[in-house]
Amino acid sequence: MSPRRYEMSGRSAAMQRTRESILDAAAEMFTPAWFDEVTLGDVARAAGVSQQTVVNHFGSKIGLYRAGLAERVVPRLTELRGEVDPGDVSQAVAAVLRDYELTGDGTWRMLVVAAREPDLADTAEGGRAWHRAWVERAFAPALARRRGARRERLAVLLATVLDVTTWKHLRRDQGLDAGAAADHLRVLVEGVLQAG
Repeated sequence: MSPRRYEMSGRSAAMQRTRESILDAAAEMFTPAWFDEVTLGDVARAAGVSQQTVVNHFGSKIGLYRAGLAERVVPRLTELRGEVDPGDVSQAVAAVLRDYELTGDGTWRMLVVAAREPDLADTAEGGRAWHRAWVERAFAPALARRRGARRERLAVLLATVLDVTTWKHLRRDQGLDAGAAADHLRVLVEGVLQAG
C-alpha cells in the first residue's frame, strides 16, 4: 500500500470514528429530551469535538437528528419488533410493547415536535409509513381476506390501535403497567379483527 493511500484510509477511519462518536452523543442527548432542548453545542461537547465538526459531518441539527434515526433508531426498532408469525396477535402486541417500552416516550415527543417543526414532518410521516408496513406484515392473513375499502379500514384500525399514542395513553396517561397495557392492546386488536 502506498503511503498516500495509507494516510487517506487512516484519515477516513478517524473521520468515521468521529462521526460515530457524534451519533453516540446525539443519541444520549436526544433520547431523554425534547428536540428543541438539545443544541449542536451540547452534542459537540458530549462528543468531545467542536460544533463546527458536527456541522461538517451532518450539516445541521435536523441532519444530525435524521442520521441518528436512520443509523441508530431504525435498526433498533427493526430488532425490537423482530419477526412475528403473521396473524399472531400476542406476538404482535409483545413486539410493539418491546419497541415502545424503550423508545415510546422519545417517539411520542418527536411526533409532538413534528407538528410544529416543519423539518421533522417528513420524519414523522416516514415513521408512520414504517409502522403501517409492519402492521400489514404482522396481520397479512386477516388483511388478505379483505379487499378495497374493507382492507384499508382494517389496516388503518390496526395501525391506530398499535400506534405509539395508544401505548402512551395506556402506560403514561392511564398509568397501567406493561402487563395490563398488553392485555388492553390484545383486547383492542382482537376487537378490530372481529369487527373488521
